[in-house]
Amino acid sequence: MAHGHWLAYQQGRVGERYILGGENLSLKQIFSELARLSGHAPPRIRLPRALLYPVAYAAEKWVRLRGRGRPVVTVDELRMAKKHMFYSSHKAMECLGYRPRPAQDALRDAVNWFREQRYFP
Repeated sequence: MAHGHWLAYQQGRVGERYILGGENLSLKQIFSELARLSGHAPPRIRLPRALLYPVAYAAEKWVRLRGRGRPVVTVDELRMAKKHMFYSSHKAMECLGYRPRPAQDALRDAVNWFREQRYFP
């Protein structure tokens, strides 16, 4: 991503916008790959979003009342999760020479970082 910003700085045209993305993956694909890389089981239960909204509202209210912490799930997260936000980096690749790295590499690096920080064994 940083290299894409550098390319845009060096070669981009003023007023143009470039999407610095990579592979378009669904949440299910991301979770499955993270499970594989981390050696953990992927999520097995898929809850209907409608059932999670009351939980999200209650979690947000609880955090506001306590004045600290972070909700386990938020209403905004649920709203965003229902959207298929797939984008193309074609313009950045054509105009800037941007070459995103494979998603699997980025996910592997993330899993390794979380392990190093002792967020999970």
